[in-house]
Amino acid sequence: MGLKVIDKGFNNYKKSFQDLNSKKVVVGIFKESGEDVRIRAIVNEFGTTKAGKNRNIVIPERSFLRSTFNKNYKKISKKFSKIPKLIRSGRFDVIRELKLIGLYQKNQVKKTIIDFKDPANALSTIKNKGFDNPLIETGQLLKSVSFKILKK
Repeated sequence: MGLKVIDKGFNNYKKSFQDLNSKKVVVGIFKESGEDVRIRAIVNEFGTTKAGKNRNIVIPERSFLRSTFNKNYKKISKKFSKIPKLIRSGRFDVIRELKLIGLYQKNQVKKTIIDFKDPANALSTIKNKGFDNPLIETGQLLKSVSFKILKK
């Protein structure tokens, strides 16, 4: 007489977590956006003291990626904390859940860009642009925010 193992969902639970653990969501400005947009994103995210033709323009840090992630970290963690319950219910699809998280964070980054006010643009920049939104000039940065689901 042998031992009979009855799986009541543990193997599915384990497989779902392995699948989830093999992927990650990345939100940002990717290569497809073009080098110019990526450079502008980096310069604004971290600031610089060497920009422009004369290399004497100071652009202050205007974090829109890191600050959004830090602001929404608890909300994103809460979304991930619901995954075990979804797995147990049989309603878990790793790609769908990661897409929902990526879409949420992408929209939060876009909101940060739109709402960004401080530090404000220099008066000369406001005059050239015709308005004062430090992270919007042509809208190209805003349109370039996206997310990807990648293998770890």
